[in-house]
Amino acid sequence: MNRRITLLSIAGLIFLGGCQPCPEKFVSTETLVAEYNANASRVPKLWARARIRVTFSDEKGWSFSWGSTSPLASGNAILLLDKGDNPSEPVDFVIIGKEIAELFRIGTDSASGLYYFWGNLGNRGGAWFGRTKFAGAPGVKAIPLDPLQLLEILGVTELPAVQAGAMPAVVMTLQNTPGDCAYVVRYLKPQPISGHLKIWREVYFRWSDTKPHRPYQIKLYDADGLCRVVAKVADYKPIAVATDSDGEDEEDEGPIMPTDIRITFPAIKNVQTASSLHMRLTEMTTTKALPSRKVFDFWSHLPTGITNPTQVDANCENK
Repeated sequence: MNRRITLLSIAGLIFLGGCQPCPEKFVSTETLVAEYNANASRVPKLWARARIRVTFSDEKGWSFSWGSTSPLASGNAILLLDKGDNPSEPVDFVIIGKEIAELFRIGTDSASGLYYFWGNLGNRGGAWFGRTKFAGAPGVKAIPLDPLQLLEILGVTELPAVQAGAMPAVVMTLQNTPGDCAYVVRYLKPQPISGHLKIWREVYFRWSDTKPHRPYQIKLYDADGLCRVVAKVADYKPIAVATDSDGEDEEDEGPIMPTDIRITFPAIKNVQTASSLHMRLTEMTTTKALPSRKVFDFWSHLPTGITNPTQVDANCENK
C-alpha cells in the first residue's frame, strides 16, 4: 500500500510539473477593462465575411445542420455591425446566411427595439423576436440562436467602465489554476422588470507574463444562474481601419478581434434545446460602406412563408 501511495504521489508531481504556475503579478480590473474597451471603441462599425457551420434543434426533436467552416469552403454569411452615434443605445447587428437565397438572419434592430432570429432551413421555417429592453426579464423564452449573446462574444462592444456604485458593473476574480490562469470578469446588471441584480456574463482573459490579456472563453448566464452559452474564441486578427494621407494607420495599432468562434448552447430541459455555431471570420473592416440601416430591419426581411413569428417576451406585453 505504501509503495502504491508513493508511486501515485510521484505521478502526481510529474503531472503537476507539466503545468506552469500562475504569474505572481497581475493587472487591476480598471486596467484590464480599459485595455479591452480601448480596442472595442475603435470599431464603430464592422463588415466581415464569414464561414458558418450551424446546428440547431427544437423541442419536438427536429434538428438541422448547415454550412462549413473548412478553409476550402466559400463564405456563406456576411456579418454587419453599426454602433450608431450614441454608445449608450442598442447597436444594429446582423448575420445573414445565404446560398442562392437568404437562409437565415440573426440580428438586432435598434429602430424597432428588437432582437430576432429567423431561418428557412431543411424545409422548415421559423422566426423568433423579442424587445431588447425585456431581454432576460422573468418568463422570457429562449431564442434558438440569440443575437444579443452572439454580439457579446465578438469582443468589439465595450464593457462598463469601472466606477463606484454604477450599474451595469463588472467585477474581477483571478483563476489561479496552473495551466489555466485567467482573469475572470463578471458582468452584473439588474434584471428587467424585477430589478434583481444578476450575473449575466463571465469573460475569461488570459493571465500571463508573456501573452496579451485577450478573452479566450465567454460564458453567458440566464436570470436563474444557468449557463446558457459557452463560447471559445481564438485566432485574433486585425480589423482594417482608415489610414492617413501617408498610408499609415491613424493610430499605432489597429483593433483586433477573434476570427475563430465556437459557440455551444447546451440542452437544458424546459429551458432551451441544444444548438451550436462555429464561425470563421475574414475580411474584417471598418472602412467598407454598410447598406442603409434597413438591412438590420426585422419585419421587412421576414420571408413570406413565415407568417406567425414567435414573440418570446409576450408575457411582458403590459409591463
